[in-house]
Amino acid sequence: MAGDLDLAPIGLPEIVVPAAPPAGLPKEYVADAFGEALCEIGRRNERLVVLDADLAADCRLRAFEREFPDRFIENGIAEQDMVSTAGGLARLGLLPVVNSFAAFLASRANEQIYNNATEGTKIVYVFHYAGLIPAGPGKSHQSLRDISLLRALPNVVVIQPGNARETKMAAGYALEQAEESCVLRLAIGPSPAAVALPPDYTLRPGRGVALTEGADAVLIAYGPVMLNEALTAARILKRDGFGLKVVNMPWLNRIDADWIQDVIGSAERIYVLEDHSGIGGLGDGLREVLSASPKSRRRDCGIIAPVGYPECGRPLEVLRWHGLDGVSLAEIVTGRDFRSLRTNGAELHSAEAPQ
Repeated sequence: MAGDLDLAPIGLPEIVVPAAPPAGLPKEYVADAFGEALCEIGRRNERLVVLDADLAADCRLRAFEREFPDRFIENGIAEQDMVSTAGGLARLGLLPVVNSFAAFLASRANEQIYNNATEGTKIVYVFHYAGLIPAGPGKSHQSLRDISLLRALPNVVVIQPGNARETKMAAGYALEQAEESCVLRLAIGPSPAAVALPPDYTLRPGRGVALTEGADAVLIAYGPVMLNEALTAARILKRDGFGLKVVNMPWLNRIDADWIQDVIGSAERIYVLEDHSGIGGLGDGLREVLSASPKSRRRDCGIIAPVGYPECGRPLEVLRWHGLDGVSLAEIVTGRDFRSLRTNGAELHSAEAPQ
């Protein structure tokens, strides 16, 4: 039959399965830390109410639901109604915390989020499942445009923590310190490995922290997945005599201009690693700040981000497809060839994690 239709034989591409990481890497769920913080703050603040779009288990809201059933509202899969409800609750003096997957909440309810913002009330939106990974469920669940949808709102702060400790800090800031509405952008899967922050680190608006030292280039990233890949790149390059400073920057639409100048220092090569489209994310914001700063020399900020629509697959496969794994980042920053590490350097592959 194939001959009658003049069809060529089916060709199956050879697929090389990425090397698994060594067992025992410390993993953590930043969403677990958020759920714990929610209960802790709920005990101190009776105004706090939680709204959910039929994702309470995934968003780690069950503990709050059990402890405060009268302050937990299950809306079902109706993000627009949920955000409108939150707007009404905020006008009554309550503090609503709105939870859903980032891909659904940022886009479906964008008009309602905008309308609430114009009211000047305070609402905390929690964008779970943000970014490229996990990639198994595919494009409908991978959120790569939510930051750009919110950066235009003058009174909404967007934060993405890099580990569990920073997640609790971010929840505390959003719920107890901030005067304006906040978005917490959270990775929902297990972090590839727990990102270590300096012991004395505290969350300060518009500022992050350097995780490695290096004078040859600066790579700014956010969230546990991309920070792990950035740190992997730094380890690779350190062996090659190249100093890459990796900076954790959790504030995605607020940048302290003086702090960023100090962090960049005299480095000629500056990159932002996005867990988002290269359009409208942290990189664009950083370029705006650098171009407006009187202290800034003429240095370009390169944006490393997923190109096109996100691919579906295992974490390391998808990161590698988009050129965002640690090995690819090392190559982008230096122009050197580290392809041999893709097959015999399993200890460097910190991004592999179960779906």
